Amino acid sequence: MDHRLRHRVGAPVTRTSYALNKILTAVARRHAMKERLTDEELAGHDLSPEERAALEAGDIAALYRLGANPYLIRRVFRPRFTI
Repeated sequence: MDHRLRHRVGAPVTRTSYALNKILTAVARRHAMKERLTDEELAGHDLSPEERAALEAGDIAALYRLGANPYLIRRVFRPRFTI
């Protein structure tokens, strides 16, 4: 057991989604910046309906809540971030 949970200190442990991060990594490796992902890009990946909807909409807040790596979110959906 994580000692931070036992003693209720520190940041909460967040879950990660392997499938979600795998698709984001594949897009990031192509150095592609997207507003949203298409059905063709999502084909063949084992995503939950919530993950698929967030990727298709480019919903960066939902992706973070679903366990996507923040670095990958920023790298893929860079046009959605104001600088």
